[in-house]
Amino acid sequence: MKILDRYIIRNILVTFIFITILLQIISVVIDLSQRMHRLENNQGSIKDALIYYYPFWSIWLAYTFSPISVFLSIIFFTSRLNKHSEINAILASGISFKRITIPYLISASLIGMGALIINYSFLPLANKMKNKFHYQYLLSSRYKNKYENNQTISTQISNNEYLFIRNFSRKKNIGQDCIYQKFNGNKLIYLLKAKNIFWYKKHRVYILSNYSETYLNKNKDIFFKGVHKIQNFSMTPEELLPEEYLAETMTISELRKFIDREKKRGNTNINTHLNEYYQRTSFPFSNFILTLLGLSISSKKGETAHNFIMGIILAFIYIFCTEISKVYSAKDYIPSYLSVWLPNGIFGMITFFLYWNRNRN
Repeated sequence: MKILDRYIIRNILVTFIFITILLQIISVVIDLSQRMHRLENNQGSIKDALIYYYPFWSIWLAYTFSPISVFLSIIFFTSRLNKHSEINAILASGISFKRITIPYLISASLIGMGALIINYSFLPLANKMKNKFHYQYLLSSRYKNKYENNQTISTQISNNEYLFIRNFSRKKNIGQDCIYQKFNGNKLIYLLKAKNIFWYKKHRVYILSNYSETYLNKNKDIFFKGVHKIQNFSMTPEELLPEEYLAETMTISELRKFIDREKKRGNTNINTHLNEYYQRTSFPFSNFILTLLGLSISSKKGETAHNFIMGIILAFIYIFCTEISKVYSAKDYIPSYLSVWLPNGIFGMITFFLYWNRNRN
């Protein structure tokens, strides 16, 4: 690797880290000032938020806005080179624009690989910690009541299994009037009823009290009653009553298994989870597109401030397109894989045109 390559890669990575940290600090200050009253209303403290929430929230934020950070890093660094006519000097020395692109792509690869590892493994853990604090201290009164109030569960566990629970409490893991049904085709073959149901988290089983079960046979039904029964429904309360951001707390393998299980259950409302699944890969891949786009824009002669403003506008247009397409996917207007990769496709074509035009000149 030549000195020029090392110089470009080092400066891009340093600029990327600087912009990422700067965005984190600004975002934490703004977010904390907006959420301070909710912390006070829910008996939380700024100290606890800074220790148990914002470090994990910052990881999520860095992931969400990583395309912006990469894009602005390329714009800022390349515009600074261009300001001192270093790009023209490099080209005048006989080095082609394609050759200059190589260290930029290496930088994008390093950032993308790091983002991919974080997205697949470490981000879900950070989201669990972030969401745990969020649900306890940062929910508004209306949503906190909705989240903590008893809810009715009415769900299909598999193709032939159904579960109904009345007044299930997330906080206490207790519900009433549990009914479990198992079918063979259209015929009911097993019925289980219980007055109360309790989720024993330590052993990951349900404990039923005052239960009765009926085996419906062709010739004669068999009936049992009892005081307590240990039952495994193959789904936890978190899966029976999924939180809004459940998908982001799963590793990529857990998320794939969860989606497959939901498909087997016949659940068609899984586009939100599919969006999260595909986005874990599409976001790191976008580093290459935005790197080439930033290089194409900022390598032309122009003011750094002008290029930086243009970079911010394009970066936020990219994020806006991504969020809009995810909304359309959640409403089942377009497939999830298309909604997640469509912004990359659109910006990829724009990048190809600008890069080809810049390389030709």
